[in-house]
Amino acid sequence: MPDWRGTFNIPAEKCYRAVLNYIRAGSINKKDRVVRSLEPSLIEVKTGIKDCLKIGIIPEGDRSTVLMDFDFSLEMVIELITDIFLIILLFYSLAHGQGVSTFFIALLISSTFFAISNRENKVRTLYTGKISELLKHVERTGVIPEFKVEEKPKPPVDVDLLYERLIHTYSTLYGRGARMVERKIQSYMKEGLNREEAIKKLAEEEGILEGAEAKPRIEVEEKPKPWLPPDILYQRILYRYVSVYGRSRYALEHKIEELTSLGLSGEKAVKILAEEEGVT
Repeated sequence: MPDWRGTFNIPAEKCYRAVLNYIRAGSINKKDRVVRSLEPSLIEVKTGIKDCLKIGIIPEGDRSTVLMDFDFSLEMVIELITDIFLIILLFYSLAHGQGVSTFFIALLISSTFFAISNRENKVRTLYTGKISELLKHVERTGVIPEFKVEEKPKPPVDVDLLYERLIHTYSTLYGRGARMVERKIQSYMKEGLNREEAIKKLAEEEGILEGAEAKPRIEVEEKPKPWLPPDILYQRILYRYVSVYGRSRYALEHKIEELTSLGLSGEKAVKILAEEEGVT
């Protein structure tokens, strides 16, 4: 169950844009930071007070249902560690007959619990109240207010680093990193994006765009990475398919065809498969 739910007579795209601009402008807390956004259904926020807020938007024709979920897990861990320490002191006091100390420690445990619970309630009330007021205003006027967003100029992104992150992420999740990444990149390029824009868009969707700023590089003459001839790579991959996986040459050819259908050359397809199989 979400912490908060509200329905507004606003299309989902408009609702999403209003909330996203509102948070990015720091209208609730100047330190709020959007860590992930998927139009028009999801906005994830790292609040200025180190909590996490997930805002879901469900389209319902010309209406939208907004769901808000708060994550106080970091604070709960801190509270748990503090309470464990205080409980140890409590048992120590009981064992040594220190009645007054026992009373004050028990009081401190309960006070800590109520203080944290009270703070969590205040955070929920603050964010749900502010966002609800915003959407009621948009619902009433039909206009998204203009928010002044003070954005620092973003440094250029290291596209090669993003590509490596995407392959690592997809390999970890699906076991087929390079092929899935290339397939998604090609699908975005068919929409009119160039390769660099497609990589950035995919990285943003996966939430790995942050921290990929290009760093000043010292010009060092790098020796090109030695590659085995494609026919030798092919034979090594085929050997692994047959002796390790028990598959046939047809299975390998099918995977190469999948990659070449994305616009890659046969040689590039073999190299990608070789990297995946670790036979470079």
